[in-house]
Amino acid sequence: MFWIIPADKNLAGAEVELVDAENREFYLKNLLAKVRDQYDYIIIDCPPSLGLLTLNGLTAADSLLVPIQCEYYALEGVTELFDTFARLRRGLNPQLVIEGLLLTMYDERTNLSAAVAQDLRDFYGAQVLETVIPRNVRFGRGAELWQADHPL
Repeated sequence: MFWIIPADKNLAGAEVELVDAENREFYLKNLLAKVRDQYDYIIIDCPPSLGLLTLNGLTAADSLLVPIQCEYYALEGVTELFDTFARLRRGLNPQLVIEGLLLTMYDERTNLSAAVAQDLRDFYGAQVLETVIPRNVRFGRGAELWQADHPL
């Protein structure tokens, strides 16, 4: 069986409510502890920021799958991510491990994608997964059309 609990715009208020909460970084972990044994896997999709919602997700997680765009600035972000990961392990979740780095938006037609992928593999070795997610121009255009028909 597969369950999905999607986020929606009301989740933005949760971050505001958590600001003054006691043990606010452990809120999600405590909630999931009640149902954890009912599932083989629980996947928590976090925004690419370090707000309270992301900290809750990382505190509740056992492992971290890091999607990395095959673009120049992604290399700088990876270094910062690993610094944050180390601080998070020291303070909030000592058991957290990195499951792997997943290369995304890989465009085989460009030298940049190949160079970024090679640099990451050279530096992080086996932590970089062999699977890559290619850039899909048609998908991007479909998302633009959908957003035009569904304004916030």
